[in-house]
Amino acid sequence: MDISAHDVANINTPGFSQNRPVQTSQNPGTEISAIQKIKPASPDFSATDLAEETVEQIKSEKDFAANAAVIKTQDKMLGEVVNLVV
Repeated sequence: MDISAHDVANINTPGFSQNRPVQTSQNPGTEISAIQKIKPASPDFSATDLAEETVEQIKSEKDFAANAAVIKTQDKMLGEVVNLVV
């Protein structure tokens, strides 16, 4: 999400090169292995697509919320197991 926010913040900066994370799937999760720079078509304009960046930010927000829900569920289940043992 930091990369997307950086791209949006610099959307009007002439010659700004958009960054894109290149991800590789690792078990049990995904790790960012590199950051790719996307060159603008013209030095007077940014290569940042505001609609694409907005979608990426929404996806990141939903992913974070889903991960938080999983952690809360695991915490609740662990609490129930501890209560059963005690």
